Amino acid sequence: MSTQLDEILIVEDEPLIAEDIAETLKEAGYGVSGIAHNANDAIKILRNSSPSLVMLDIRIDGEIDGLMLAGIIKDQFDLPFMFLTSYTDPATLDKVKQLQPYGFIVKPFDDRELTSNIEIAIHRFKKESTNLASVEGGDPDSLFVKVSNNYHRIKIKDILYAQAWDNYCYVYVQNQKFLLPHTLKTISEKLPPDHFFRVHKSYLVNISCIDSIMESEVMVNKIAIPISKGSKSNLLSRISFL
Repeated sequence: MSTQLDEILIVEDEPLIAEDIAETLKEAGYGVSGIAHNANDAIKILRNSSPSLVMLDIRIDGEIDGLMLAGIIKDQFDLPFMFLTSYTDPATLDKVKQLQPYGFIVKPFDDRELTSNIEIAIHRFKKESTNLASVEGGDPDSLFVKVSNNYHRIKIKDILYAQAWDNYCYVYVQNQKFLLPHTLKTISEKLPPDHFFRVHKSYLVNISCIDSIMESEVMVNKIAIPISKGSKSNLLSRISFL
């Protein structure tokens, strides 16, 4: 049973199944942030709430299926999601593995299987979210990075850049790099926006560490990092020229 009222969004196009899942969750001590029968409704709910977990059926109404919606949730909302589905064919499973969900439950399932998987998924996400953290009341110019069971303080000004890698992110600090269980979006939210800039969908750089800006790359500590045309224009508008 949940130790606090974690809110869960249910995305299921069968109303009776959705209501049954919602009732099971409430009995287990969870809240239900909403029930969506298609991707558009789910996105509307997500824009106005931040559930602890999104439960997705793979086959849902509309042009955007559950797999495509999972990709949107991963890229735009940085929330954990799990699948509830009766589809277990090899092609579907290959797509699911690429999305790296926090759970995959095959229909039909029982209440205990459902709630135990939800509890594990939420616990895993919360634990991963503590691997990069500032210390309240501490030095606002530094962050702690958890490596195994140890915590390392890094100065924000010493971070050169961050690189997305699936659901993880590499953070480069001079001669060190840390692999963290966060998306690039999460990393960017923890760093001051005045000093860090998203030059590419997979890269976030420390503006003060940029050595040069070229046609399609920026150089950071002698490392060439790709920059998109739109990002380049925005970056040039933020820097000073002689």
